[in-house]
Amino acid sequence: MELHRHEQLMACLRETYLQQSLQVTFTQWDGDEEDEQVSQFQASLVDIVLDDNEFGTKDLLLTFELDEEEVVEILMELSREEADLANLDGGTLRLFGTEAELVLTRHS
Repeated sequence: MELHRHEQLMACLRETYLQQSLQVTFTQWDGDEEDEQVSQFQASLVDIVLDDNEFGTKDLLLTFELDEEEVVEILMELSREEADLANLDGGTLRLFGTEAELVLTRHS
């Protein structure tokens, strides 16, 4: 199922992924270069914030807890346009940022 609205995306994240054990894959591209950086880890999603930014896009800040002492924050820039923000397929959510992609998979 495709998610096109920011409100829809936030509801999905809160209802299905917040406080859940997840496999996280974050892929980021560096502007002009084709180099991509991939990070993978297992964690619980503990906080989600979506705000407007100064560049006319949206900032999605996701906070993950790896264990009781280690926290990872991922800041993704999302299009202000409400189209093709994410794709939900079973227990996997794929978010499409302007220069990044985040894949969240729930553990059974």
